[in-house]
Amino acid sequence: MIVLIIILVLLLAFTGYLVYINYRRANRAVEYCEAYVRFISALYFQFKETRDTMKEVDARGSFQADDETGTVFKELNVQIETLYEFINKYVNTEQTEEDKKAED
Repeated sequence: MIVLIIILVLLLAFTGYLVYINYRRANRAVEYCEAYVRFISALYFQFKETRDTMKEVDARGSFQADDETGTVFKELNVQIETLYEFINKYVNTEQTEEDKKAED
């Protein structure tokens, strides 16, 4: 009977240790995920500013009209729009932006 109690106590201690290890790993994973969301949110705002600046610079459409420069400008604009839409689709940036305004 005592042997059975000792085995159960050891199993309980081992199970508790495994739970503790998994809890630490889960916390670390949550921290990494939050860091990635902050990083992607920062990228979103940078791409938004870049997109707005490109539209402001080319307000008259002179870059788009030029042959060589226009091709590069259009390609950059397409890539920025694609990244902007991707980040906007997969990250709740509106909520993040509201949180930043609330902090200020």
